Amino acid sequence: MEGWIMTISFSERIAVGKRVPKAKTRPSALDRRIALALAEERQLSGRIGAHALTLAFGAVAVWCALVHPWPGAIFYLGIVACFLGLAWSWRELAKRPLSVWMALGFILVNAILLTITLLVPNPLDPPLMPVQMKLRPPAFPFFFLLIAWSTFTLSPWLVLGATLIVVAVWTYGVSFIAVRPDTILGFGLPQGANPSESIALYLDPHFVDSAAYASGVFTALLIAGILAVAVGRMQRLVDVQARIERARDNLARHVSANLVEELAEVDEPFGPARNQEVAVLFTDVVGFTSLCEKLSPEAVVHMLRGFHEHMADCVFEHGGTLDKFVGDSVMATFGTPRPSPNDAANALACARSMLRRLERWNLQRLARGEPAVQAGIGLHFGPVVLGDIGNERRLEFAVLGDTVNTASRLEGLARGLGASLVVSQALIDRVLDQAGELPIGDMQRHASITIRGRTQALDVWTLRRASGTSAVAEVAGAA
Repeated sequence: MEGWIMTISFSERIAVGKRVPKAKTRPSALDRRIALALAEERQLSGRIGAHALTLAFGAVAVWCALVHPWPGAIFYLGIVACFLGLAWSWRELAKRPLSVWMALGFILVNAILLTITLLVPNPLDPPLMPVQMKLRPPAFPFFFLLIAWSTFTLSPWLVLGATLIVVAVWTYGVSFIAVRPDTILGFGLPQGANPSESIALYLDPHFVDSAAYASGVFTALLIAGILAVAVGRMQRLVDVQARIERARDNLARHVSANLVEELAEVDEPFGPARNQEVAVLFTDVVGFTSLCEKLSPEAVVHMLRGFHEHMADCVFEHGGTLDKFVGDSVMATFGTPRPSPNDAANALACARSMLRRLERWNLQRLARGEPAVQAGIGLHFGPVVLGDIGNERRLEFAVLGDTVNTASRLEGLARGLGASLVVSQALIDRVLDQAGELPIGDMQRHASITIRGRTQALDVWTLRRASGTSAVAEVAGAA
C-alpha cells in the first residue's frame, strides 16, 4: 500500500501537437466511425445548403418575373415552382443515405434549370431582341451559387465535380447560341483597321463575345480550386477534432474528467511538485478472495465491473478525482488537481453515497441469485505531494504521502472493526468546519488506534456495517 500513484499517460498530449505517420492498414473502427459521422454531417449540411440554394435561385426567378411584364412573368413563376419542387425532392432524398451521384445529379438538374432561366427565350414574350442578347448581361456568376452549395458536402472532390458540371452545362447553353447561323462570334473587341467598325461590330445584337465566356469559366475554375483546398482543409480539421475528442474520451476512461480538462487546456497542467491538502478515499470488496473461490472467472469480472462502475459514479457525482482501480480496490481524491472549499465534506458524502449505491445494487444481485457484495471504506484528510514524475516520453501524475498511506490503512481496519466506513479525526474536523455536524450523522467516535507504519495513535470515527446493509440482510434472510 506504500506510495500510491495515480498514473496518467501523457502520450495523448504529445500526439495532439505532433503528426505521426500512419501505417497503411485497413480502416480502423475509429476511421469507420469518423467516416460515418462525416457522411451524416454531409447529409445534414447538404440538405441545409439545398434549401438555401433553392431560396436563392427562387429569388433570381422572382426577380426576373418582377422585371418582365405580364404575361411573360408567368414563365419565370413556373421556373420558381420547379426550383421549389427540386427542394422538396432533395428533402425527401436526404431522409436516406446520399451518394455522390445523387449530389452531382442535384447540381446537374439545378444547373440545367438555371441555364434555361438565363438563356432560353421566354415563349410568352414577343421576340423583341435576338437571343444572343441573353449573353450580354453577366449571367454566369449566378452559377457560383451552385459551386458555393457544393462546399456544404464537405468534400473537395464534389466541389470540383460541381464546378465541372456547371461549366459543362453553361458551355452547352452558350454553344447552342454560338452555332446559330445569325451569330457573329468573336473574342473580345474585334480588331480592324477602322475602330468605328470594330465598335459597331461588337455592339451588334448578334455578336457573341467568347472572351467573356472564357473569363467566366476561368474565374469559376480558380474559385473552385480555392474552395476545394479550403474544404479539404476543413475536412482534415474535422477529422483531427474527431480524433482528439475520441482520444479525450478514451483518456477519460482511465482518469477523471477534471484531470482530462487539465491535460487538454494547458501545456503544463500541474506545474512543479507542490504540497496540498486533500481528502483521500479508499474502498475495496470485503472478502474478495472468498468470493473468487465461489464464482467463475466471468462472474468475478462481471462483479468487479459493476462494483467499479457504481463506485466511480459516486466519485464523479461528488466532484472527486478517480485515482485508480487496483484489483477490487478503488482510490479517489478530493481536492486534486485543484482544491475546493468542501473537499472533506464531499469525500464523506461520496462515501455515504457509495454505501447507499452498494445497498441498492445488492438488492438487484440477490434478486438474480448472486451473492451480496460488501465494501470497506477509509477516509483521511491531510497534506500530500502532487506532481509529475517520469521522463520526457512518459509522465505520471503522482499523489504521494502519509495521508495516502493512512487512508489505505483505515480502509483495511474496516473489516476488523466491523464497520463499513472508517474516517480519521482530521477529516471529521474539516467536515465540521465546512458543513457542520449534519454530515457526521450516526457515525460513532472510536478509541484511538495505532496504525501499522505510524508511531502515533490516530483518533477515528466509524459507521457500523449493519447501518449500511440492513435492507440487504432482510432480503437475504427472507430468501
